[in-house]
Amino acid sequence: MSRAARVCDAGAVNVHRIRFEGPTALAVGVATALADADGVDLTSSASPTALGDGAVALEMVVEATDDDAAAAVDAIRRDLPAGASIERSPG
Repeated sequence: MSRAARVCDAGAVNVHRIRFEGPTALAVGVATALADADGVDLTSSASPTALGDGAVALEMVVEATDDDAAAAVDAIRRDLPAGASIERSPG
């Protein structure tokens, strides 16, 4: 079975790429919230990239079911300030 799709009791576990863009001060908290989310395994995180005006982009990779990854990203998105974003795409 490929690394991108494993099966567990909850279903297929896939690799998801997560990109956060927002205030530098939130980057660590977003990564921590993602790592602490139920059913989500944060497998890697790049160093934040400066976007200017106190904002960064942070690329992360997680392993999770599609539902767990979507729930984690949605929960984080609800708490983001205006102008910040978090998006999920297949790994």
